[in-house]
Amino acid sequence: MPEGPVAGELIGRRGPATTPAFFYTLPPCRVIDTRGAQGSLAGPALGAGEQRTFVIAGACGIPGGAPSVSVNVTITSPTAGGFLTLAPGGQPMPLTSTINYAADATRANNAILGLARDGSGSFVVVNESVGTVQLILDVNGYFQ
Repeated sequence: MPEGPVAGELIGRRGPATTPAFFYTLPPCRVIDTRGAQGSLAGPALGAGEQRTFVIAGACGIPGGAPSVSVNVTITSPTAGGFLTLAPGGQPMPLTSTINYAADATRANNAILGLARDGSGSFVVVNESVGTVQLILDVNGYFQ
């Protein structure tokens, strides 16, 4: 009969164990809103097929070097159906979407979003749609 996991053992990981990360809560904070004026954490809307990199370290109390953040991802005003995929900066894109949507819908999802391993606090978002979409990202905590 196979034995179960041992207390403190990392489950579902391959390779060497990593240093444990602790979760730190933050007051909910809007870190990205593409509906606003143009800027590094603002507009314009994500274009059809666009890939954009955002650097969020230093915003909303997210420290540099945080490996991941807890977020709520919201899309609004999509001109066509599609999906967004979010991934740590400098890493391959995952094969799964972060949020799916239909035209003229507003949708939200929560996620643990990995950030770049180089400590820059960056992540990449890809709009897999033939239309535009607005992205809103609220952070409520980080791991470190």
